[in-house]
Amino acid sequence: MVSNLQFCFPILCLLFLFLGEVHAQTRTNGKTTKPITKSETTPANTQTSPVDTKIETTEDSGKEKTQVGNEETKTEESAEEDRFKDLDNKNGIVVTGSRGERRLKDSAVATEVISRKRIEQTGARNLGEVLDTQIGINVTPFFGGSQVQMLGLDSKYVLFLVDGQRVAGRLNNTIDLTRFKVQNIERIEIVKGSSSSLYGADAIGGVINIITKQAEKPEHYQFRTTYGNGRQMNFGSQGEKNMIADVGFKNNFVATNFFGGFNQAAAYDLDPRTPATTGNSFQDNNLGGNMTFNPDGQFKVKTGINYLNRNQAGVDSRATGGVFDRTNMTNDFLALGALEYAYGKKNMVSLRGNFSRWENHYKLDQRNSNELDVREITNEFSSQGVAQIDHEVHKDHMITAGLESFSEELQSDRLERRNAYRTRRAAFIQDEWVVWRQGFVWRLVPGVRHDVDSQFGGQTTPKIATKVDITSNLVFRASYGKGFRPPSFRELYLRFENPGVGYTVEGNDKLRPEKSTTVNADLEYSPYKYWTLSLSVFRNDITDLIQYSFGTRTSEFATFQLKNVQRAYTRGVEAGSRVRFLKYFALELGYNQTDTRDLTTDRPLEGRALHQGTMNFFVNAPDGWEFALRAKRLDKRPFYSTTNDFTAGTSTALIDQQTKSVEENNKVVYGKPFTLLNVRMEKKFFEGRMSLFLGVDNVLDQYELTYNPIRPRFYYGGLQATF
Repeated sequence: MVSNLQFCFPILCLLFLFLGEVHAQTRTNGKTTKPITKSETTPANTQTSPVDTKIETTEDSGKEKTQVGNEETKTEESAEEDRFKDLDNKNGIVVTGSRGERRLKDSAVATEVISRKRIEQTGARNLGEVLDTQIGINVTPFFGGSQVQMLGLDSKYVLFLVDGQRVAGRLNNTIDLTRFKVQNIERIEIVKGSSSSLYGADAIGGVINIITKQAEKPEHYQFRTTYGNGRQMNFGSQGEKNMIADVGFKNNFVATNFFGGFNQAAAYDLDPRTPATTGNSFQDNNLGGNMTFNPDGQFKVKTGINYLNRNQAGVDSRATGGVFDRTNMTNDFLALGALEYAYGKKNMVSLRGNFSRWENHYKLDQRNSNELDVREITNEFSSQGVAQIDHEVHKDHMITAGLESFSEELQSDRLERRNAYRTRRAAFIQDEWVVWRQGFVWRLVPGVRHDVDSQFGGQTTPKIATKVDITSNLVFRASYGKGFRPPSFRELYLRFENPGVGYTVEGNDKLRPEKSTTVNADLEYSPYKYWTLSLSVFRNDITDLIQYSFGTRTSEFATFQLKNVQRAYTRGVEAGSRVRFLKYFALELGYNQTDTRDLTTDRPLEGRALHQGTMNFFVNAPDGWEFALRAKRLDKRPFYSTTNDFTAGTSTALIDQQTKSVEENNKVVYGKPFTLLNVRMEKKFFEGRMSLFLGVDNVLDQYELTYNPIRPRFYYGGLQATF
C-alpha cells in the first residue's frame, strides 16, 4: 500500500497543477478579445503565451504596435512550439492503417505514433525500451531478448514491419524487440486490433510498423555514445557500451541516410548464489542505410539495407548440478526496394519488395562433459512482393487495391523435416468513403483480402472501419474485422528434448489455423488544444487457439505437445490522457484492463495482467534542459506450465520446475505486481547541437527471478552531437 501511494502521489500533484492551469486559462479565455487574423493565430499545437494574450486583449492598440509585439514574441512563440510539437504528431502523416500516406487526423483506423523526438527524449536504446511504457502494450523479457503483448495477445499475433514490409526471424514464434536499434528509427506506428484485411496472416493482435529515418537536409551528422552499469554483484564490472552514428545527404537527385552502431554489455544475474545468469551478455554490430532517387519528383526509386550481427552468451545451471555455457550468434539481413509513381493530387502506383534472411547458431556446452552438448543452426528466409494502386475516384472515394506474393522457408535442426517451405498469394481492396460532410464528417472504410496459402488453402478476411468527426474536438472510431494466423513451421514440426531435466516438446502437423474476430471502438475528446482524453474498448474472439498442453508421461520424459484449444477471448478497456501545461510540461497517463479467458479450461490466459497503468512525464525547460520520467505499474499475472506457449520469458524455467503430474501442472502461480520507473535528464549546448545526458532505469529495483526477470537498477550517461 505504501509503495502504491508513493507511486501515485506525484501523479496527483501534477493533476492538481494541471487543474489550476486549466482554471487560469479559462479565466483568461473568458476576457474580451479582439478578433485576430489567421496569420496572428497561435499554431494548433502551441499553448498561447502570456505575451500573445496581452496583444489579443489590448483592443486600443494600433496596428503598428501589434506588429511590433508579434515581432518581439516571434522567437518565444517559435521556441514554445518546438518544445512539444513532435510529441503527439497530430498533424503528421501515417501509412500503416491504410497502406498509404494519410494525415493522422483523417485516418479512420486508430493509429498511435511514437515520434523521433519522443524516442530521443526517453533515452531508449532499442524498440523494446521504446514500447515499455506505451499504453496497452506490455514488454516482457525472454531468453532471446524482449517481446511484446498487445490487447492481451502474445508477440506471435502481432505483425512487425519495417517501412511497411515484413521481417523474418522469430525465435520460438517471437520477434525479439532488442534487435531493432533506435538510431535508424524515425517513428513507430502502432495499429491495434485485427489488420488482416490489409496485411494478411499474423496481424490478429495488430501491427507495429518501424519507419526508418530519411534524409531531409542537405547534410546531417549525428553521433551518440553511452556507458552504463549497476551493482557489481548483479552486473560485474564490464558495463554496457553503446556507440551509434548516422549521416545523411540530400539534393535534387538523391536522398540517402547511412547508420552504424556498436553495442556491448555483460550479462546480469538476479541470483548470484548460482552460477547461472539471468540476462544474456551481448555484442551487436549493426549497419545499414537507404537511398531515394528523385526524392521530390513524381517518380521515385527507393532502396534500403539493414544488417545486424549479434553474439549473446549466458550460463545455465540444472538442479542435477550440471552447468552449461550457452551462446547464440545471429545474423539478421533485410533488403528493401520500391518503385513509386505519383499522379494527380493523391494517386500512386507502387511496386515494393523485400528479401529477409535470419541466421541463428545456437550452442550449449556442458562444463566438464560433452554428454548433453547441443549445436543447432537455424536459417529463415522470406521474400515479399506487392503491387498496389491508390486512386482517388473523386473527393469522397479513395480506393486502395493490390496483389501480394509472400514466401517463407525455414531450415532448422529442431524440425522433424529439417526444411519447410510455403507460399502465400493474396489480393486486397479497400475503399475510404466520406459518407457525410455537413455538420459532421463521417468516413466509412470497408475492405477485404483473400489469401491462398500453399499449406492451408484460402482465407478471406473482411474488415469495416468508421470514423465520425462529431465536432472539431470530438472523434469516434470503430472497427470490426476478421483475422487468421496459420501455424508456424516450429508449431507444426518442432522436436525438442531436454534430457537433463526430463521433458520433450513436440509440434503437431495436424494443427489448424487460428482465426479471430475483433471489435474495437474508441472515443477521443480534446476539450482544449493542449489536452486530449481517449477511451477505447476491444474484444478478440479466437477459435482454434494454439497452446502447449501436458500430454503423456513416460518413465523418463514428460511430453508437452501443441494442440488447438476450442476457444479463447481477450477483452478490455484503455483510457488515456495527454496534456501540456505551464508551457514546459507534458504528461501522459494511461490505464488498461485486460480480461482474458481460455474457454476450454475456463481460466485466464497465461502471463496477462488484469490491470496496467502507465505514465510519461516530460519537461522541456529553458536553456536546453530536458527531463523524462516513465513509469509502468503491472498487476499480478497467472502462469501454468500446462498451457505455456514457450514464448514467455520464463517458459522453460516453469517447465523445468513442474514436470511431475497433471495435478501439479494445473496449479496456478502468480507473478508479483511490480512498478517500473525510469528517469532521464539531458542538457543541450551550442543551440542544441550537442547534449549530455544521465539516466536511471528501474529506479525502484523491482524484479522477480522466475516470473519477471527484468534488469535490476541500471545507471547510464552519455554524449550526443548533431551537425
